[in-house]
Amino acid sequence: MSTNDPRRTRIAELNQAIGHRTLVWFGIRGEDAAPLLALDAFGGSFSVTSQLGSATLAATRDLTLEGSSGVRVDLDRYDLDFDPSAAAEIFRNELVSALSTDCVLVTYRPSRFTSDLAFSMEDTLTLAGMYKDRQLGFEHKPWVETRLAGRGIRTLDWGYVADARRSIAVRRLESGPLVLRANRDSGGVGITLVKRPEELEECWPTQSDSFVAVARYLEDAIPVNLSGCVFADGSVSCHPPSVQLIGIESMTSRPFGYCGNDFGLVKDLTPSALDNLQDMLLRVGSWLHDERYLGAFGIDALVRDDDVYFTEVNARMQGSTALSAQIAQRLDFPDLVLDHVAASLRLGMGYQPPTLREWVSMQPDVSHLVVHNSLEAQLVNVAGDPDIVGSERWTQDPTDLTVDPGGVLGRLIWPDRITCDGFSICDDARLTVDLRRANFAEAEATICV
Repeated sequence: MSTNDPRRTRIAELNQAIGHRTLVWFGIRGEDAAPLLALDAFGGSFSVTSQLGSATLAATRDLTLEGSSGVRVDLDRYDLDFDPSAAAEIFRNELVSALSTDCVLVTYRPSRFTSDLAFSMEDTLTLAGMYKDRQLGFEHKPWVETRLAGRGIRTLDWGYVADARRSIAVRRLESGPLVLRANRDSGGVGITLVKRPEELEECWPTQSDSFVAVARYLEDAIPVNLSGCVFADGSVSCHPPSVQLIGIESMTSRPFGYCGNDFGLVKDLTPSALDNLQDMLLRVGSWLHDERYLGAFGIDALVRDDDVYFTEVNARMQGSTALSAQIAQRLDFPDLVLDHVAASLRLGMGYQPPTLREWVSMQPDVSHLVVHNSLEAQLVNVAGDPDIVGSERWTQDPTDLTVDPGGVLGRLIWPDRITCDGFSICDDARLTVDLRRANFAEAEATICV
């Protein structure tokens, strides 16, 4: 295959592989599906939140659950598989209807619902992704990190402490603050920083497992996010890296809550750190392939000087996917979503992807900030669409919706670096967010007016 225009070649390959079938997206955010608009067969976007909003899709094929329910949920806690509401049932039925002819279904992450559809509708449906039960093991962090540590990948040296033996964690506190982590989490849910023994009881994660992961808190480290795609032959494509935004005050109520990505600050990492991250990405991808994983994945890591520490693998697409895909498109490379569909349809990688060093040298200084409802009350937008000032812009606007605690109030696209460390944002961005927040009021107070 020619590598002169790898993105155009990838699109042509996918058009041929999908053929007469309809391509349908099912995910948590509609805008993550934007790369699929480049494919001839794309015919439907179904998401929990944030409509894709494409003029090329019929209104009945660009649906969100929140459009039916009127409520924007906390995506880090919500699971359609366990939603018995009437709105969820209507949404599921609409998706089934869209899949009633020959189709390919692309998912942000596997679910039991889509896996069941793949089995029960195998005469018409091709699932471009993994089955939930096969993917579930990759979400169990202790299993993943112990296997990777056995392959020489540097982790945070998590210790696993039984609920009944918390005194072990108390003793470890003598050496400094600890991070407590549930064994399955998303978006920073279930991760807590503990500095004093009396905080252990209050902060101990509640979960079905009978033990909790404990590690020392690594200070002065930069949180970095990587993304890649595993192909059937074991090759791994690399995509734009970023500094992850974590636990920013007033953007989330969670100490380690996900708040976005900065694709500019990552350029300040040393060449050795970038090479070490590249090695980690390829080695994790190789392990995933050995475990029969296929498709998009992400890695969270901590970087201090030249040293890199693996923190977790995301066996799915990520919050960084949409902006990463826009960067790849701007640079005429296949993005993570297109690579994921190709890998799921058993196409080869077929091109030489940039290394992390190469991505960093090419990608623009751009960021996005995900602003959550950090209050314990539901909020509503009382001032309409956000004002646009300068070159920044808002997406994921919750128009005519009630936003649950933890739900997204908006996503700010910032045309520059937005952080200096991953745990704070620049004053101008904070002012922009404060102005945006002024548009929201508590739902009950609004209803009473």
